[in-house]
Amino acid sequence: MIDSLRDHIDLARNNGLLLEIKESVARDDVPELIEKLSRYRKVLLFENVEGYDCKLVANLVPSHDVFAHLFGGVDNPYEFFLQGLRKTEKTVPSSGKDYRSISMGGKDILTFLPMLKHYVKDSAPFITTGIVSSPDPGSGAIGRGIHRMEYRGGNRLGIALINPPLVDIYREYKEKMEKMPVTVSIGVDPIVFLSMAFKIPLGTDKLEVAGGLRGRGVEVISSFDSAIDVPAGTEFLLEGYMEPRDTRQDGPLGEISGYYLTLKETPTFVVQKLSYRESPIYHALLPTSLESDMYLTFVSRAHIEDSAKKLFPFISRITFVQKTFGSSVIVNVNTPERRKIRNLIMFLLSFPMIKKALVVDEDVDAEDLRDVEWACVTRCMADEDVIIIKGLQGQPIDPLAKEGAGVTKIGMDATIQGKSMEERAHVAPGNPERIEKILKSIEGGR
Repeated sequence: MIDSLRDHIDLARNNGLLLEIKESVARDDVPELIEKLSRYRKVLLFENVEGYDCKLVANLVPSHDVFAHLFGGVDNPYEFFLQGLRKTEKTVPSSGKDYRSISMGGKDILTFLPMLKHYVKDSAPFITTGIVSSPDPGSGAIGRGIHRMEYRGGNRLGIALINPPLVDIYREYKEKMEKMPVTVSIGVDPIVFLSMAFKIPLGTDKLEVAGGLRGRGVEVISSFDSAIDVPAGTEFLLEGYMEPRDTRQDGPLGEISGYYLTLKETPTFVVQKLSYRESPIYHALLPTSLESDMYLTFVSRAHIEDSAKKLFPFISRITFVQKTFGSSVIVNVNTPERRKIRNLIMFLLSFPMIKKALVVDEDVDAEDLRDVEWACVTRCMADEDVIIIKGLQGQPIDPLAKEGAGVTKIGMDATIQGKSMEERAHVAPGNPERIEKILKSIEGGR
């Protein structure tokens, strides 16, 4: 098990999953580099960002297989994840002696953090990996979450508090017109980062959930100017307060859906102190990147696979289509009973995140969308095998979701079950050793 972002980078390096970019890169070039280099399915470490003393890391989770490494080499990371969620481990106090702190005052935070302008029409550079932590004024429990942060000049950042628990905590401070104390952590390991997105009971610290996944308590340090505990080993800490009198339009920012999202107004975070580890590493996350997709679909697959396979044991594999923010799923099955496939489709569409469910036979490679499309056009009768349902609950990030009206969902049966079909043709195999030799000679000559 790992304890920090640096541990994760070492783990990736040891498993051949790290791509180190040693050339000097301009900050403005990083978003496009992340997008294009992600195809190598590796963690990306930019060693030299022009004008900054820190390194920059992206694509922390290039595939679901990485979670098996994160959980200590388990065979089934989905099952391990669900078991870990049922546990909590108390945080463990630690020391934070290796941090250097700077009083921000009127300093420009952009000179210290390589915040990115991710998309063409973004309103400003954004921090997309900041873990915001603040105490509930009533109970004192620390609420946490990942919230996008817009650069507003100098030492000010907008924070989009639109999800609980922090939106509720902010409301309490705002009603009293009091400053809300905030510490933002940037640069943690993927287990801690993933845990921040979970919905948990009020009063439970999300770091305790992360401890359950690790199998031991997360080490924490106190913020330097407050009693807010944060993960030890965090690369950057931003401390300050939310100013309830300073609210502004937030965005647009390109979101995981692939569309811009503008918020009417969000509060402003005044950064009073910036602390960082020696030779810090800034974690950048391109919202439409492979990394975002991997976090979302890993959690979804774990939950859906656990319940779906109990009801439909004929499922052999569940695959989420990349770049669809978890809304499109392909399921391989081995059942000869057509009516059960229809039941399966209805079950899948009942999940808010799933908007399209496609069921195919075991001989279809769900990772090859050309093979999937072949199955659709040769094994699906549109008038019999397509299910369209209006008014179902969808994802809030769906650009077509209408508040109160829900979304229209589609299910497709692209299997041969119950249909009179010819046998699929397969290319006649040659001698594997001879063919491999020829292929290597051709690839080596390029």
